Amino acid sequence: MNEKTEKQIFTKPVFIILALLAVVGLVCWFLQLTKGLQLTNLNNFNTWGLYIIGFMIFTGIAAGSLLFSSSAHLFSSMAEYKPYTRIAAFVGAIGSVVAAGLFIIVDIGNPERAWYIITSANISSPMFWDTLILAAYVIIGIVFTRQLIMVEQEKKDEKSLYGISLVAFIAGLMVMVTSFVFALQVARPLWNSPAQPVSFLTAAIVAGLALLMILFTILNKNGYIVMSAEKLAKLGKITVVFLFVELLVVLGEVAIGLYAGGGEEAEIIRWLVTGEGAPFFWVELIAIVAGLVLLFSSKPSTLVMGAGVALFAIFMIKYNLLQTQLLNPLITYPGPPGYGGGEGIYLPSLIEIGIAVGIIAMGGLLVMVGLNRLRLGTKSGRSIGNGGSSFSSKAGQV
Repeated sequence: MNEKTEKQIFTKPVFIILALLAVVGLVCWFLQLTKGLQLTNLNNFNTWGLYIIGFMIFTGIAAGSLLFSSSAHLFSSMAEYKPYTRIAAFVGAIGSVVAAGLFIIVDIGNPERAWYIITSANISSPMFWDTLILAAYVIIGIVFTRQLIMVEQEKKDEKSLYGISLVAFIAGLMVMVTSFVFALQVARPLWNSPAQPVSFLTAAIVAGLALLMILFTILNKNGYIVMSAEKLAKLGKITVVFLFVELLVVLGEVAIGLYAGGGEEAEIIRWLVTGEGAPFFWVELIAIVAGLVLLFSSKPSTLVMGAGVALFAIFMIKYNLLQTQLLNPLITYPGPPGYGGGEGIYLPSLIEIGIAVGIIAMGGLLVMVGLNRLRLGTKSGRSIGNGGSSFSSKAGQV
């Protein structure tokens, strides 16, 4: 691997495309700012949509990336992935956290209100806890990445990483705090469940590992790193375990709701499984099963496809988590209160999609620039070159 190869891991067309998509996102956001959230398909019932889904997914990716990076330095069974932890820590701390933060900013409508989180902080609010977690991810991720670079440059001993690795691992687990925004809402039975923290943690690991698998494959193809097919397949198997846990959570919620045959949660579950939300539920279920099957493969191309499907499955899980409950609110009309409101279904508007794509493109640009400037894969190829054959021997460009 030479310096020229490292500086050209991504082609200019890819950079230009992402930059144009980021500009499209900015234009859509400008329209939203000037015309208001009426340009979205959000309403008084459906207050959370694509932006909050994006926030949950990228917060999860940040947490999953930190868990992967720290595990390589804490557990011997993951030690073979040490050469890749610099990349994972950087992706989690910068690209993912920035994307998550931007999704929150566009969701609140007026970006000036973001300061209220600090100036009018409510320390008893789970949303305030979420803010602290995101800030911690940035700080811990940057410090962790810096320490990893210094060890790679032989300026520090590898044993010095134990402390920051432990902190990063605990921080990754704290993604469960994000679930408290939902789990502590007693008026929403589908959310008010002790299964939510587990679901958020497993979803974070799945999303984080899936994105890293895709990124590692691209970087391996371009000569930035060398990763054997066996190592990629092992990541796939680990992802399968946590995706299977997500499947159990989904099926468990459905089974419990349907078995009762009545009550608050049963009405919501029936809406999801056999009502207006059924198409989204069955797409989610099919995506989970397809991801499980594809990730069992040992072929890199199939594994990348499985990683993409797994990411989509996590998206649908979060999509249904929000909309199944929000579209079946506690009705406050005359008579006894009850759940179910027939609020239809939610599909994001073009403005929402444009902003979301722009934010994702912005995160991609930050990752590209960081990988080019920081040279996080400088010694990866040499340090693992004898650990297995690379599944892509020809260095190319994407």
